[in-house]
Amino acid sequence: MLSNYFRILMFQMFPDRIRKHLYRFLSTMKPDSGNIPFIENIDCFPDTGKTKKTALLSLKPGDWFTGIKQYPEIKIFNTIGLTHSIVKCLNEKGYIVDLIDFNAVAFIPKKPYDLYLGHGGNCKSIIENLPSSAYIIQYASGAYWKEFNRMSKERYDRFFSSRGISGSYSFKRSMDDIIEGEDLLARKADAAFSCGPRTIETFSGISKNIHLLYLGAYLNDRLKVKHKDFEKGRKNFIYVAGTGGNIQKGLDVIIETFAKTPEFNLFIFCKVEDEVLNAYRKELRLNNIRYIYHYRFRFFHKKLQKVLEETNFTVAAAIDTGIGTAFSGSLGLGLIPVGYTDIEGSEDDSCLSKSFTVSEIIAAIRSAGSKTTEWCAKASLLNLQKYKQRYEPESFNTNFKHFLDTVIV
Repeated sequence: MLSNYFRILMFQMFPDRIRKHLYRFLSTMKPDSGNIPFIENIDCFPDTGKTKKTALLSLKPGDWFTGIKQYPEIKIFNTIGLTHSIVKCLNEKGYIVDLIDFNAVAFIPKKPYDLYLGHGGNCKSIIENLPSSAYIIQYASGAYWKEFNRMSKERYDRFFSSRGISGSYSFKRSMDDIIEGEDLLARKADAAFSCGPRTIETFSGISKNIHLLYLGAYLNDRLKVKHKDFEKGRKNFIYVAGTGGNIQKGLDVIIETFAKTPEFNLFIFCKVEDEVLNAYRKELRLNNIRYIYHYRFRFFHKKLQKVLEETNFTVAAAIDTGIGTAFSGSLGLGLIPVGYTDIEGSEDDSCLSKSFTVSEIIAAIRSAGSKTTEWCAKASLLNLQKYKQRYEPESFNTNFKHFLDTVIV
């Protein structure tokens, strides 16, 4: 049987390097069609009112074009599906929409916008040049920067202490360059929304009117299983996460947890970054820990379906930056959340811990592993219902419209 390290080398590291060089070569042959700084006058969806208003969004204009091309089979909600959904909802509410790249630093609006939806920290020139009557909304995709930095440092300190590593580090997704803009937007926003209950708490004291909205997640129909073997699945856990920040997303904690609980099996369905790969080579050789991220390729889909048929739980240990779309998508596959994650749960549908420590996660997975087949079947159904109510992309449209109706009177 191939080792986890060889699988990562063969199916992740080599393809990533080839893709990187190929992208660089192609980018010299033709301009990047996704690099569109500004789009205006989007009015694609009918509304019921007669009065037209104008809205400016700081998101990614290229995502709008990608969403239009892919609709109704948009593949990624964050950020393509999110942009498409917000524009659609605003059009239906009577707004003509302009989109400016949220990385643009010195954009000055030329129109008297009625609404501005800001995201990121490069919005100072926009906010300073909006009419005083403009309603400002902040989309906070993650924790407030002070808490984000504190939690990230806490995770790296834990990781370094556990592995006996010394030296300096710079954690991924740092917001140091946009702190001033983030603070300005948070203070000036009339309302804000984010995607996790603990994430919202990190804005306490700075955002005066922040609301919980659940981000959508698209499901791949090929990954849906018709029958789950809940008896075989009682000892099996899958870890799913987006790219960029294994330590902040808790993969190190998860690996250490399963290294100490050989009676349970862990399937890693995400990229393993170099700092984790180098620090956990011994643990990645264990029989109960298996890297399966290459199963995302169509050739391996039957193998992935087999894993999902015989896995009951989705395990997490990330910092408080809202539920990731990969994790919320796993709920849509009937998986039961276990560990530390920024969602609400009950004793009927999850086994969640109050902290991210290895001992707490061990207690959570042992609690999950002790559940009966009947409990697992019921909890799986409850999470499928939760996905439909909160995390289906169409549910985001409903929630976002309700948010607009609530905050804009």
